Amino acid sequence: MCLIWGTTWFGIKVSLHYIPPIPGAGLRFFIAGLVMYAIAAPQRKIVPLREVPWKLVLILAAFLFGLNYILTYTAETHISSGLAAVIFGVCPFFMFAMGHVLIGERTTALTWVGALLAFGGVAVISLQADVHGSFWYALAAVGAAASSAFANVYAKRHAHNDPFVTLAPAMLIAGIAVSIAGFASARVDLIRAFSLPSWSVLLYLAIAGSCIAFFINLWLLKHIPAWIVGLSSLIIPVIAVIVGVVFGGEQFGTRDIAGAVLVIAGVWLALRYSTTSDAGGA
Repeated sequence: MCLIWGTTWFGIKVSLHYIPPIPGAGLRFFIAGLVMYAIAAPQRKIVPLREVPWKLVLILAAFLFGLNYILTYTAETHISSGLAAVIFGVCPFFMFAMGHVLIGERTTALTWVGALLAFGGVAVISLQADVHGSFWYALAAVGAAASSAFANVYAKRHAHNDPFVTLAPAMLIAGIAVSIAGFASARVDLIRAFSLPSWSVLLYLAIAGSCIAFFINLWLLKHIPAWIVGLSSLIIPVIAVIVGVVFGGEQFGTRDIAGAVLVIAGVWLALRYSTTSDAGGA
């Protein structure tokens, strides 16, 4: 999951050359929803409408695939991408707190220390000289992190549901709603948006970055505590930097190495000294 989402940042960067962010995000999830239905149909995992857990589906559509992505993309129009990455790094802390309140998960003090250490590593990697930004758009990035955390914790609470039953309609609903909002609010060059390079990237983001990664995400929530899944948002920036170096010709310096070491050490500390009761109760 982390490996896939570590590559999607580069994919989104490429996609933005062809289509604005919100219409692009909408099309991504619209395609993903159709693909999930296409995969579910031969496996007889498309259930009658009355058997769909609609409350979970609508929460995933609204908070994980809708509000989360709209706020993230909106934030990045007025704050630097590095600052956005650091702000979104507070997601695990929201998951720690929401997991405790909503589903009774417990974390130790060392879990928080490790997560803070890893968060510092993300800051070292992401915060270069350009850290400009508007307060309200920075707050939007915080809202995106909170929205994602809530959706993941709620999904953990209902992890007994088959991911095909919930992801397919949630992605399709979010894709349609976000696409309509995106195409209504942004000027889209349809020739560029529906060109072969644009579709190639959109298909990768839809199939790998959405269908596969979110399926793994829900599968993990079924087997391990939500707060451990939340730590992935601190690992993904490290992978994204490496992908940028390999495929985007970006530079990887001493600062990035130091940040990566902090992230790895922090996540290790958080997991190494986690409570055995949490691991056993999952």
